Amino acid sequence: MISKYPPIEGGESSKAYWLAKAIGERGHEVHVVTNAWEVETNFRESIESQDLNSEYQPKGVFVHNTNPFIEPSYIPYSKPYTEKIASLAIDIIKEYDLQLIDSWYILPYVISGFLAKVITERPQIMRHAGSDMSRLLASPYLGTLFKSLFYKIDKIITYPSQKQRFLAFGIKEEKLFFNTKVSVDTRAFNPNEIPIDLSPFTKKKFENFPIITYIGKIGVSKGLFELLEASSKIKEDFLLLLVTKGKGFERLKKAIIKHRLKEKVILMNFVPPWRIPSIIKRSTCVVSPEREFPVSQHTPMLPREVMAVGKCLILSKELYEKRRSLEIQDGENVIVVNPKNIQQFSKILKKIIVESDYAKKIGQKAYLVSKKMETFDKYIEETLQLYNDIINI
Repeated sequence: MISKYPPIEGGESSKAYWLAKAIGERGHEVHVVTNAWEVETNFRESIESQDLNSEYQPKGVFVHNTNPFIEPSYIPYSKPYTEKIASLAIDIIKEYDLQLIDSWYILPYVISGFLAKVITERPQIMRHAGSDMSRLLASPYLGTLFKSLFYKIDKIITYPSQKQRFLAFGIKEEKLFFNTKVSVDTRAFNPNEIPIDLSPFTKKKFENFPIITYIGKIGVSKGLFELLEASSKIKEDFLLLLVTKGKGFERLKKAIIKHRLKEKVILMNFVPPWRIPSIIKRSTCVVSPEREFPVSQHTPMLPREVMAVGKCLILSKELYEKRRSLEIQDGENVIVVNPKNIQQFSKILKKIIVESDYAKKIGQKAYLVSKKMETFDKYIEETLQLYNDIINI
């Protein structure tokens, strides 16, 4: 597997982790080739040392990172991520006689995978996200290369909504594999998870306080600043747990002070995927307030992870309209907000804080929907069958 991986923050890194872990647990050998330890500080997860040999490399998973301290010098200079990943992948494929390349996110991972494919003559799968198929593909300097790769790669894992787009590029339908069963691992995300200990982050007795949680990057379209403004209007006691970082971190800290929330906010750095369930479990409610997100295909897994743990979820109207299951209903098993309507947003937050049973009931009903919706074992079985089909062609 050539892909993003922890400590790279983000949904694609997380999905790659849970997929690799599940395949390894089923007795297969998975070698992950990545440049994860070269990720910028703003988007780096904090991984505790005791997790490096257990959680970071679970059973059957072997992670091979490019060396961040080896940088060939040439003019004009650029970081040779693609070349380093491809070279490392070629070495690993040959050393372990690996049969298949599963590459995830076009730049640099699918491109690196294609170089490894040509040299090792192994079949290659391509997976994409939303941003690489929108923002990057639209670039006049990348579009031709991306489209050329689509013709040469053995299989493209995509979503039904992207079918016509690939067909318009001239890609034959038999090359497409529709990823309709991607799912949350309910062995990791479930109501029996042990909640994270927040005592190192606050002197308050947090067990007695409602905790409103935001998990994700800082961005103008993420709804985080609207969450701060809405929270500032609430006088009751609560804690706002922000698991975040990014280029706007200084702006975020200023906004916290501006809205007089310093005593109510816990700022936590990004954590790896295996720590997310315990944070969700500790939360009274988790907020996903994205709005006007520039990638239309963007459908994060976090809301489904929250529902799998049986916790209350506040969802932006934009994400609600992308919901996978029609059983997800506003006011029944999720709460929908317009993040720009600060008065409405604040009113909903206050209701959750003041009426303790309200959030619990929403979360309990969300869990019932999650039990019907999540089919993680089928997702893994389908993936393994695809691997076998490609290897045996």
